[in-house]
Amino acid sequence: MKKSTIFKILTIAILVLAPLFLSGYAPIKKGLILFNSEPITEKNALKDQKAFRSGSKVYYLFIAPKKMKNDFIRVQVFKMTDKAPWGGHEVQRTKDYRLMFDERYYHTNYFTLYETGRYVMQVFSHDDFFRPLAVNDFYIE
Repeated sequence: MKKSTIFKILTIAILVLAPLFLSGYAPIKKGLILFNSEPITEKNALKDQKAFRSGSKVYYLFIAPKKMKNDFIRVQVFKMTDKAPWGGHEVQRTKDYRLMFDERYYHTNYFTLYETGRYVMQVFSHDDFFRPLAVNDFYIE
């Protein structure tokens, strides 16, 4: 191979890789929560819905940032409100779930809420209740 060809390949490689090293790129360490008004299937798994009717089922899919080693997760839903005595939110429901062997990357379930307003859902690993694995919000109309 000629020196000019090697020089061109090396230059292209540096131009492609340099921005990645210099940009401070860090992989996302948070999980993902997607909501849907229908049971979660392969066809609608990535469809995210934000608004739900009062009394309807809110189906959710939690996707973990990496394979979870802990057997349990905590799912917490709270309502954002100005009437709360402190913090601006009222916890509506908290539930712990045991993950089966094939659920180490995800968890899916549903719940029903009857009060209108803005809600936030967060998922915790049982070994750290201070940093949620995922957070997302939705509305009950």
